[in-house]
Amino acid sequence: MILKLKSRYPTITASLVAFAIPVALAQSPAAADAQTSGILDAYIYGFTPVLMNATRALETAVPDNTTPGRAPVNQFAYRDTLATPQDQTIVRPNVDTLYTSAWLSLRDEPMILHVPDTADRYYLVPMLDAYSNEFASIGSRTTGDGAGNYAIVGPDWTGPVPENVSGIVRAPTNTVWLLGRTLVQGQSDVQKAAAVARQLLLIPLSEYRKYLHTGTYTPPVGVPVEAPNANFDSQPLLSSPGFSAPAFFDFLLPYALQNPAPAAQSPTARELVLDGFLQQGQMTATVETQALELSVAAALATATPENGWSANLQAGSYGSNYALRTGTVLTGFGANAPQDAVYLNAVHDDNGKPLSGANSYVIHFAAGLMPPANGFWSITAYNQQGFLVANPIGRYSVGSESGLIANADGSVDVLLQTAQPVAQLSSWLPVPAGSFNLTLRVYWPDQSVLTGAWQPPAVTVASVPAS
Repeated sequence: MILKLKSRYPTITASLVAFAIPVALAQSPAAADAQTSGILDAYIYGFTPVLMNATRALETAVPDNTTPGRAPVNQFAYRDTLATPQDQTIVRPNVDTLYTSAWLSLRDEPMILHVPDTADRYYLVPMLDAYSNEFASIGSRTTGDGAGNYAIVGPDWTGPVPENVSGIVRAPTNTVWLLGRTLVQGQSDVQKAAAVARQLLLIPLSEYRKYLHTGTYTPPVGVPVEAPNANFDSQPLLSSPGFSAPAFFDFLLPYALQNPAPAAQSPTARELVLDGFLQQGQMTATVETQALELSVAAALATATPENGWSANLQAGSYGSNYALRTGTVLTGFGANAPQDAVYLNAVHDDNGKPLSGANSYVIHFAAGLMPPANGFWSITAYNQQGFLVANPIGRYSVGSESGLIANADGSVDVLLQTAQPVAQLSSWLPVPAGSFNLTLRVYWPDQSVLTGAWQPPAVTVASVPAS
């Protein structure tokens, strides 16, 4: 899930989509002044928790879970459809899985996560703390495809936990974000996948004994709705005025107090939050722009280049690298740890030229060298703004679940072009007419992906024009 960036920052938006940014900020007097005052560092530190808090407030401001993608605290929000070109709230949407999300508050009691037997269908429920670090995941890779009940326990809970649960997960913060994904094996499989995803359930510990006895639990309806902070409720979220106003630090302070940083980071974290709060009069849109540019540059600096593709193998766990954390949530909010998923991005062909629908391209996987994924893999094309573009056959990704047909020698080609090819229709990924970029997703990657021993083939210009 990637939130749409502000239109008032075209440089940042274009840089994120293209995965490249000029770094000349060291020569900027304004940036130097901001760094000296500490406001820039404080903003970079606070950006992720503020974005987490604002997203939580927006997605939980409903009385029940009947609105797709939204639900009260401690309830799952379900989506029964895949992303389409009409979905333009989220940049670079995944079109391979159904999302099932929930925001937990563990201050009063633990929550029990029930997962169904998925009958060998790949699924993943990663758990992110209040600062977007993935601290645990339940799913095919870690716990298998069988049914189970997992207790998610907050850091302040001292009471008993049932002994008959499948496992106990200790959360480092009381605020937790679950962002589940259930694999869809083609459009004809959407309803079956949705039926599986809707069996994911959250049960309060106080209701768990009754649930075990009856086998059912119905989440409450008519839950009181707390309206989001007006400074942080615009759509897309990052267009909210609070991100460039002193209100940013007013919003950060209580959230940071309710969700203390890890002990090793605590002294510095407290100082940064306090510095920002005390110096919030210096907060301007310029500070915000500089902070985001620096953060994206930090994320790009960690990217590993592979045959024209780039991958960030440090997502999901950031320690005290707050610039990397901010840069990552800008380009991939809710990113998984690499062990769960690796995202490789390409914006150029093998000649170093930007990808364009005026050309035809081939991605040639030699026999036995397709992406080594224990879950699934796919390639998706996006326009310059990071959205899907309508095409005649309604196909927005190809990969392990799309029915690719191997060549006679066992190799596999992916054809990237605007016009329908005469042959190899199953290998065709329609691309936008103008500039575009690609994401290769590898879920539950083999170790060879994580070490770089396996590398994706380059995007090459086709030897013949599109048919």
